[in-house]
Amino acid sequence: MSKFMESTRKALIGMVKRNPHDHNLYLLKLTEFKSLVEAAGYESCGVVVQVRLKESVDYVFGRGKVEEIKNLVEEKKVDAFAVYNILTSKQKYNLENYLGVKVLDRYDVTLEIFDKASTDELSKLQIELARLIKSYPYEKLKASFKYRVGREHPWKRSSGEYIYHSIVNTLKRRMARVYDELEKRKKTRIEQIIKRRRIGSPIVCIAGYYSSGKTSLFNTLTGLNKPVSPKPFTTLSSKYYLSNRYGEVFLVDTIGFVHDLDPKMLESFELTLNDIRFSDVVILVVDCSDPQSIMLFRLSTCLDVLKNLEVDSNRIVVALNKIDLLNEEEVLNRLKTVSDYVNPTPVIPISAEEKLNLEKLMSTVFSKLNQLKIQQYSFI
Repeated sequence: MSKFMESTRKALIGMVKRNPHDHNLYLLKLTEFKSLVEAAGYESCGVVVQVRLKESVDYVFGRGKVEEIKNLVEEKKVDAFAVYNILTSKQKYNLENYLGVKVLDRYDVTLEIFDKASTDELSKLQIELARLIKSYPYEKLKASFKYRVGREHPWKRSSGEYIYHSIVNTLKRRMARVYDELEKRKKTRIEQIIKRRRIGSPIVCIAGYYSSGKTSLFNTLTGLNKPVSPKPFTTLSSKYYLSNRYGEVFLVDTIGFVHDLDPKMLESFELTLNDIRFSDVVILVVDCSDPQSIMLFRLSTCLDVLKNLEVDSNRIVVALNKIDLLNEEEVLNRLKTVSDYVNPTPVIPISAEEKLNLEKLMSTVFSKLNQLKIQQYSFI
């Protein structure tokens, strides 16, 4: 019964569009956000968009639009209001109080999906840290309002002040505990990377947008059978495998990327993202079966994330995946478009599912490794 109830939760979706001249990109963002909201277990019950050059400090949306949203929430009997924009604690608190339903921003929705997908202790720890970092100022604000006695802050030496500080200190201790545990694991992970480098085998990381076929490619190249799902973020923790199929190399499957991922979220998943940062070569998987505008939108996002992780373009090989879903002319058009976009990075059309052109992909990867001469990183 609980699973059924969860699957039928309803959400209204909202966005403040700050660029009045944006007539296309915001639609791509909304389409993707709607997919994420549904992956988190909600049924989408409508979309509200407001154009504002500046977000409202109190509600993100203007007061008139908030009133409209409240009417829709009541009319459609939704369980949550999901906002594309990242909310401040004040905005989230005010919206929840006024609308009377759960309010989620893009960060919260992503965490709900992570919760559903997490199966190991490391990913659960990273999710907990991400949630604590985001929720700390919100819970602090909520407690200050709940326990204050006629003042802006809890009354000095009152029972309200005691409860307020108790809540805040508990959150601080939880954050410190999780952070310390992840720091220990980070040191262990770096030691493991050092040991792998001493073996002499290069590390090749498979990265890309969520649902682009990263894990399918990893399974095909290694002969393993990691879970594959059309739902986003099936992989949250990196998986290493020493493969000899095309030449000795450590292959790594990692977490998928998503557009506009909050920097605090990236910080929380540093341990997993370090596997990409410290790899020798990155195979960037691109789903060429997406409409071209979406394909380029997602490719651009991936390149931005890799740049932020200090992965130079000369360490990247693009795998244009799912060519089996297109005809020959479409494949050639996608290949030219992507090649022009990432030039001079090599682009290899493949199908992980049908095992097409994988020899050429790995041959290109090993050529790239030879060019780079597997140089040691300064952190070792």
